[in-house]
Amino acid sequence: MPLPPLRARLKTAMPLLAPFSIIPSVELVELVALAGYDGIILDLEHGAHGSEALGPLILAAMARGIYPLVRVRSSEPTEIGAALDAGAAGVIVPQVGSVAEAERAVRAARFAPDGNRGANSFVRGADYSGRAEWFAEANRDVAVLLMVEGAGGVAALPEILQLPTLDGIFLGPLDLSHALGVPGEMGHPKVVGTIEQVIGACKAAGVTTGIFAGTGEAARRWMARGVTLIGAGVDTALVLKGLKAAVGELRG
Repeated sequence: MPLPPLRARLKTAMPLLAPFSIIPSVELVELVALAGYDGIILDLEHGAHGSEALGPLILAAMARGIYPLVRVRSSEPTEIGAALDAGAAGVIVPQVGSVAEAERAVRAARFAPDGNRGANSFVRGADYSGRAEWFAEANRDVAVLLMVEGAGGVAALPEILQLPTLDGIFLGPLDLSHALGVPGEMGHPKVVGTIEQVIGACKAAGVTTGIFAGTGEAARRWMARGVTLIGAGVDTALVLKGLKAAVGELRG
């Protein structure tokens, strides 16, 4: 059974678990799906791969029945358009620090009249179909989330949340900790308080909230507060943890 569109899925109360992936491997995408995650966030900002590697990774996710999201490198419209043309179910845009930058990112993910995404219906995202109807369908189905990771994004949040067709705000606790003067202390009251402030504002505006959670405890804490999209760790850390556990078991 095909997955419902990501935009629709994010509007439900069901949490969506998706690890960040910086290892460009089809097999790893399959393993993430087989482990029971709901999606995978292909990370171009910190990963060792570029947009040219997205096609097979996105196809692997779709074949295994999980959502392929892409964290692009920046709010540059060509970055966003390339990820969506490759078939991403949604994009996560990092380091959004102003209303102008937020608006540029959201509009880059939407075709006219909702935005200014470059129009081509012969790409993978359109099943190479050339159908004129696909443009409206993509506007209906594709999700765009903006990362609030610094003081600028927090300050501009009330205006950002008013942007039409914005789907969600994704929080980066590690970057926030640096911006708030407590680098690396993701559990610091300043960081937690800011995150809760953002979650509350998103709820009031009817906008989805996502967050990075490096541990199960953190994930459960934020899900209990109504966060829908959980960036559930990073593939490198998860693989390393599993390998260490296997070695520990072997050596007794």
